Amino acid sequence: MNTGAQVTFTSDFFKPIPGEEEHTNPECYGQALAHWLADRLRERGVSVEGVIPEDFGWVVMVSRKPFMLWLACSNTEDSTNEWIVYPVAELSVLQRLLKCVDPTPEVERLSAHLAQLVPLIPSITNVVWE
Repeated sequence: MNTGAQVTFTSDFFKPIPGEEEHTNPECYGQALAHWLADRLRERGVSVEGVIPEDFGWVVMVSRKPFMLWLACSNTEDSTNEWIVYPVAELSVLQRLLKCVDPTPEVERLSAHLAQLVPLIPSITNVVWE
C-alpha cells in the first residue's frame, strides 16, 4: 500500500556501491541513497530500524509495528544517477481485511520528512513529485 508521494530526481552524489547488486537485482542500486536518508531521518529524531536490500533496490525501514513503514529507494531503469524514493505502509492481510489500522497519518509524517530532506540532497536537479 503506497499512500505517499513519490519523488524522482537526478544526483551524481549517490554512486552504486561495488557489490550492492549481489543483494538486489542486476543494475538495481540505491544503497548509498538509502543510508543517506536513514542518517538524515535519525538526525531528525525518527527511529530507523535499518537499511535492507530488496529486489528493486533498498528500503529504509522506519518501523515494523503496528505495520511496516518504509521508504523505497532505487535508481530508475538504466540509470546510475536518476533516483526514485517513495514511502510505503505495508499492512498485514488481517489489518487490510478488518481495516483496523489507518496508516495515513504515519505515511504523511514520513512523506513530510522526505519533502524536507529532498532539497538537502547534494547536486540535486530535475526534481519531480508525483
